[in-house]
Amino acid sequence: MMIKKILLAILMASLMFSVQISMIGCEDNNDTGPDVSGSADQFASSNDYKVNARIVGVFSFGGLSTCADIEITKDGTIIEDALVLVNSDTIPYSYGFYQTSLSTSNNYELTITHDGNLIASGEGVKTPGDIPTITNLDSGDVHLKNSDLTVEWNSVSDVTSWQVTSSTNGSQTYESSLLPLDASSHVIPGTNFSPGNYDVQVNAINGLYPGDDGALSDPQVGYDIDGPKGYFIGLTQSNTVEIFVNE
Repeated sequence: MMIKKILLAILMASLMFSVQISMIGCEDNNDTGPDVSGSADQFASSNDYKVNARIVGVFSFGGLSTCADIEITKDGTIIEDALVLVNSDTIPYSYGFYQTSLSTSNNYELTITHDGNLIASGEGVKTPGDIPTITNLDSGDVHLKNSDLTVEWNSVSDVTSWQVTSSTNGSQTYESSLLPLDASSHVIPGTNFSPGNYDVQVNAINGLYPGDDGALSDPQVGYDIDGPKGYFIGLTQSNTVEIFVNE
């Protein structure tokens, strides 16, 4: 499954909860950054669960805060009664997802238990250091149908891959493969643009690498998560840029 847009519920939660922003998490501490040489740690699944766990950086009062956004299924059925911990924060379930604001940290650990059994664990995840910005497009720009669209963005720290997406009327129309750390632009093929309105967005990812695309579509192992199939990643997303495609 593609990385989805962050739900409004997360954004509301980031405003409703009092989040203490850690200055250590926001400033440059001379960290050399993530290892960008290969793939996420991959674990053979040891149970029938699937967990997609995202630690999401969002802007709120005071700067960049973080939220948990976690989906747990077993044999295709949503699990509503798991005990989900990110560091010391308990993550409540609501409408298909475990979501809440988090105490900001340099690194995040995840443990999930269900029916008294530990079903998932992961550690060492961090969010990218900032929200990426699309630099060459503005909402309201007009684009010709069937024409390639170049998307450019600024670099942010603690990224292991990038992904570019477009959608219309809430439905995904395009997602790139996971792009390398040094990428700063990507071309969406013109075949994806018929007349209409399109939202374009850039995802900054920590924890997945170019070649790890299976984690987002049909994971057969756990990517930085031990126990289930799925993944445990950090993520920030640019604001969407809405473009208009004419005949």
